[in-house]
Amino acid sequence: MILTNTITMHTNPVWKHYDNVEYIEIDFSGLTTDDEIINYVYEAVEMGMQKPDKSIRAFVYAYQMKTSPKAMRTIKMLGKQVQPKMKKSVIVGSSGILSLLMKIYISYTKSIIKYFTDKEAAMKILIND
Repeated sequence: MILTNTITMHTNPVWKHYDNVEYIEIDFSGLTTDDEIINYVYEAVEMGMQKPDKSIRAFVYAYQMKTSPKAMRTIKMLGKQVQPKMKKSVIVGSSGILSLLMKIYISYTKSIIKYFTDKEAAMKILIND
């Protein structure tokens, strides 16, 4: 009998630098359950709450992300909490129902997120003042 392990490649939210500009990379790739997504958002919010107001730049990857309206309720609550810390945010890979849920998130949190299909274009907007 051959046993195979499915390994989900996933990284935690991480602070990074591009052209000497700090940003938090939030990559939802590889997350498959609402609990995983919610826990990941909790972690990102905890990291963000340690920063000064209007200082956080966020780069979000949402390729093939799936979540439910139930999880989005928690995510909206957390997003509203961290909004005072946000300076800029971009999202790459949001499509389908996720785009609709993101519009609801934006409306609730008053977040200003710019949507992109190209990572390089998103990064240029994120790091420029």
